[in-house]
Amino acid sequence: MEQPRFTLRACYSNAWKAFAKWWLPLCLLAGILMLLQIGPKQLAKVESSAMGQTLAQIVTALEQDTLDQAETLVYELNETMLAYAEKLMVFMLYAAPFVALIAVFLICTSLMAVKDRRTRYSPWRIVLVSLMHMILAFVKVLLLFLLLPLGLFIYVKLFFVSLLMLEKGHSPAEAIKESWHMTDGNFWPLLGMVAINGTFQLAMAPTIIGLVPATGFANTARAAAYSMLHESLATSQANV
Repeated sequence: MEQPRFTLRACYSNAWKAFAKWWLPLCLLAGILMLLQIGPKQLAKVESSAMGQTLAQIVTALEQDTLDQAETLVYELNETMLAYAEKLMVFMLYAAPFVALIAVFLICTSLMAVKDRRTRYSPWRIVLVSLMHMILAFVKVLLLFLLLPLGLFIYVKLFFVSLLMLEKGHSPAEAIKESWHMTDGNFWPLLGMVAINGTFQLAMAPTIIGLVPATGFANTARAAAYSMLHESLATSQANV
């Protein structure tokens, strides 16, 4: 079976047209998402700063060959890291579900923007997708941290799981299987899109004003890629 063709130029062209019409709700949801994500950084700001200072002191102690001092500093660093991890765990327990829910609402709006029409999604479906989105986010971040090439591969292959669950009502297992299939033959262009979106968001990170529309547009590009691949795959199947 012929695999659907995907081009970044066509994807970003479609995404820009959709974003231009739906920029207000997309930016609103992206802004709320950004505020929720800033929470853990502010919550653990003291510990994060202390870890940086202690790490610098450890490097200095090693350079000066003061091993006893370095050992003491390593112990202090471990204590600070534990405090940092504890605060992040508290955030994840209380705020992560809300972050995932807003992220899914942003995905829903991105899909509607690309289709240029409003769609009603079942509240139960949104909750289920939010839970799956949260689990996948944890798995992807863990894999990216442990082994970058594998993490990037899994990230791209599962790129459309949330969209498939929303649009087609798939179960998590069905969505994972179809997302894996949809990305066949299009891995490198999709990885390129992930890199472009990530670079764009990183460049806008110093200012929230810039990061908000960048996040909204990145999600719209993802929805545009899904729409293109899904339609192309449906056409290729119909012609078999």
